[in-house]
Amino acid sequence: MSWRRPRRFALVGAIALALAACQTPPRGGAPAAEEPSEVASLRVVARPSAPPRPPRVPVLRVSEAEPVTGGEVLDRLTARLSTPACVRGSHNETWRRRYAGHPARFSQRVEAILPLLNYVLEEVENTDLPGEFALIPLVESWYRPDAVGAGGSNAPGGLWQMIPGTARNHGIAIMPGYDGRYSPIDATHAALSYLDALHAEFGDWRATAMAYNAGEGRMRRALAAGDGRVHGERRKPAGLASHTYAYIDKLRALSCLLAHPERHGLRLPRDTVVDPLRRISLAGGAQDLGAVADVLEMPVEELRRLNPAYTGTRVSADAPHVLLVPERTQPRWAALADLDPGARVAATRPTPAEPGAAATATAGAAYTVKRGDTLSAIARSHGLRVADLLRWNQLTQASILRPGQEIRLAPQ
Repeated sequence: MSWRRPRRFALVGAIALALAACQTPPRGGAPAAEEPSEVASLRVVARPSAPPRPPRVPVLRVSEAEPVTGGEVLDRLTARLSTPACVRGSHNETWRRRYAGHPARFSQRVEAILPLLNYVLEEVENTDLPGEFALIPLVESWYRPDAVGAGGSNAPGGLWQMIPGTARNHGIAIMPGYDGRYSPIDATHAALSYLDALHAEFGDWRATAMAYNAGEGRMRRALAAGDGRVHGERRKPAGLASHTYAYIDKLRALSCLLAHPERHGLRLPRDTVVDPLRRISLAGGAQDLGAVADVLEMPVEELRRLNPAYTGTRVSADAPHVLLVPERTQPRWAALADLDPGARVAATRPTPAEPGAAATATAGAAYTVKRGDTLSAIARSHGLRVADLLRWNQLTQASILRPGQEIRLAPQ
């Protein structure tokens, strides 16, 4: 890890390592030894923000080597987690049961997020931050780039669930046709830059995650008002919201589940081959994602799922021209330079709609809800983002669609 600890941590660190060594079970699913209690951090004193770190040389995997697998991604993640990954505590144990209550479903969900998890983990490695921070998008959105929270126009959005004001404060562009909170590239860069600054100030990953959730000002005041100790299970420092303590409980629970799946009856997708995601730049001028997808020889739906920051398939001239694409498309990247910025595809290939969802809109850019429709199915069948439908129709994720209801398919 990149942070330093005072010498007075030496004894506590030695005790923690000794406990970790004692609690590691033999492989093969044998019952785990009793987990140690979480060691409370000695006094964490908020320090003045450190100057920005110098840029690091990216640590990227060589694609010509053996394929990236789920096991490699999970091993790299767990290697960056605090030790021990599993600690006693009723709160984090509750969240372990909730996350892994259906082991097969949990494993399927982990398999589905492996490409994005690998991308964020690479950024965490390049920034030299604790592995727990790569789990924050799992807590926030289950790694869904198009996730929209509750709250109307001020709703959090994207992998990292940022509200518009916070996003703009951290340099994320939000403009007509583009909302960078839904860009895994922009949002991850902003979130990790913020976490890096917080970690330089607080030093402890738990205090940093609490500050990320509650705000650094609130965390500073809580530390100053108490004894400076940070402990998830004991709800220290006092005075924070319950969801801030739960944030640490969830990260602790996920760390344990992913580091020691055998203790919880989990079979994680270690053999799954992962196609790494890479950033590419488009030429200036307006672009069409359908035309880009054709050049890259990939489905436009996949390109849009990875880059939901753009409204529809249009990349406006003043929006960022950086996309996240699978590494398998690398042989076609050079051909993008010859793409006419004005090129348009005649018709975007639609994703097959879920049962009950219609494939065409009614006149006036509106759609009449039918029995069995879901907002996500309506969005996919019309080449739109759920976030846009929610905004245009003043809906939230908790809204219930009713047969006969009119859903606007374009802004007023």
